[in-house]
Amino acid sequence: MGSPAGEIGRDPDEGPRHEVCLDGFWLGRHEVTQGEWLRVMGSNPAHFALSEHHPVERVSWEETQAFIRKLDGSGDGPFRLPSEAEWEYAARAGSQSPYAFGATLDPVKQANFKGSGPRQGEGAYRQSTTPVGHFPANGWGLFDMHGNVSEWVRDWYGPGVYREVEPGRKNPLCLDDSSGLRVLRGGSWYDEALYLRAADRGWSTPENRHATIGFRLARSEGP
Repeated sequence: MGSPAGEIGRDPDEGPRHEVCLDGFWLGRHEVTQGEWLRVMGSNPAHFALSEHHPVERVSWEETQAFIRKLDGSGDGPFRLPSEAEWEYAARAGSQSPYAFGATLDPVKQANFKGSGPRQGEGAYRQSTTPVGHFPANGWGLFDMHGNVSEWVRDWYGPGVYREVEPGRKNPLCLDDSSGLRVLRGGSWYDEALYLRAADRGWSTPENRHATIGFRLARSEGP
């Protein structure tokens, strides 16, 4: 996890780079859609209510937990949010570069983000979400791990948490809520490419609802 010291855009909270060990898990191929949210919750909170195939956004971390409880109660699941470590592992898809696709990211062909800014050239800036699966999947078949909407994960945010993780620690998860912030990963349609890097760590208050924020589901391996 984390980024090397020389990576463009690196923030101090992305280091030191370290190894972790994860149990097997499943992760949604794409972000939870408006259609999926509507079928479970009965309403659509999205700002960009464009189709059932667009990611649901404007959902707080707390609302994702209500969605998961209701989904599990219907007999599906058990589901959960991925941990920060699981999310980064899946986003990298075996790569060690800033993005699963390499050292740079193409806003026209590879991801939905603000196509302007340092080290990325000019390109599309759609100013809204795009349907899930609109862009190519990473090497493990996962869509929109970079861009479209930032994704809530399970962890509380700690700026120095990587300095406290022993190398090889199994299934790390930050449970220290002293910051009052939950972690967001992946960047959104509103962000420049530097914030879409696999190692970038965003954060927000768990009650925040914004048109840049959505989520995807995980579940532990096994029955």
